[in-house]
Amino acid sequence: MMSFLFVDTEPDWRGGQDQLLTLLRGLILRGHRLHLICHPRTLLEERAREAGVKVHAIAIRSEIGLISFFRMLVVLARVRPQILAFNTPRAILPGNLASRLTGVRARIIFRRVNFPLRKNLLSRLKYNWGIDCIVTVSESIRQQLEADGVPGCRIRTIYEGMDLNPLPRRDAVILHRSGEPAVAGTVAHFSQEKGLRYLVEAASLIPDVHTRLRFVLVGDGICRRDLELQVRNRGLEDCFHFAGFQKRPAPYLTSFDFFVLPSLSEGLSSAILSALAASLPVIATNVGGIPELVQHEVNGLLVPPADPVALAIAIQRLAENPEEAFRMGRQGRLRAERQFTLQRMILQFEQLCSTFLSPAAPASETDHA
Repeated sequence: MMSFLFVDTEPDWRGGQDQLLTLLRGLILRGHRLHLICHPRTLLEERAREAGVKVHAIAIRSEIGLISFFRMLVVLARVRPQILAFNTPRAILPGNLASRLTGVRARIIFRRVNFPLRKNLLSRLKYNWGIDCIVTVSESIRQQLEADGVPGCRIRTIYEGMDLNPLPRRDAVILHRSGEPAVAGTVAHFSQEKGLRYLVEAASLIPDVHTRLRFVLVGDGICRRDLELQVRNRGLEDCFHFAGFQKRPAPYLTSFDFFVLPSLSEGLSSAILSALAASLPVIATNVGGIPELVQHEVNGLLVPPADPVALAIAIQRLAENPEEAFRMGRQGRLRAERQFTLQRMILQFEQLCSTFLSPAAPASETDHA
């Protein structure tokens, strides 16, 4: 049994929090001792408590402030974990410093986004000083970190995994009655990098879209009002349904005919992984870690980012060919079963952590300073 303290400082629920909760649940089932520092009154706090994780709900608002340092120190001194794991970057420096006083054996950063690191001293310190390993969820993120100057020997790619049982296989082609529209759906945080404005633009380019297609957008975020205004300006109100944020989006996934995510940047995408598990063909952009999930013409279609014409063509193709969509969806489910299971992810993470706890493991202060 190993003991962990995970840290996530974000108040919102996004893919990174969903992925962290999946990992926590898997480690709990394996008998490990888990603690979590997270922002108070969040969905992550609620769900982690339900899963049996010991939660410390405190706000870490500064990367360099003394208050953040002492809050981390108090929890670390009480918990005394073997491994300290950062799911978001804000707590890395104060947590790293506090862990020096409390006997932590290893410090791990999860990197789930594909953005370049900032070119300043603070970023260099966070990702290089005293860190034993940076776990990336895709090879694309690994390559970006190496391009930003992080030594490759300190990076380990562990793909996300998920429990596939709540999403049963789709075993039959969905054939709509004549005149009944196909449903294109997405689950996303409504931020600029998700590129959802290009989905609205693509819909406006599809002939007879009002009778042929319905678009269901599950999620919320700063771009929602702009998207709703764009839909109204394009006269597409009868085609688009904004379902809002859903704590449990699985029922929506099972109602889609295919999944669409036109991201401009993506680390891996837990939403696409859920779509594959739900036997949905995926239309997505060829950016970041998406091609590591979606194989073009096998389990979905890849299009260039910010290209509504290519996106519209791909949507029409799957809407008009349900047998092809079913074949791709079945391949996506098989890919999830082979490469993206919860069991595989947990085993690889356990093996990684064991290397830092063995008697021969070098101390991070000497090897990584």
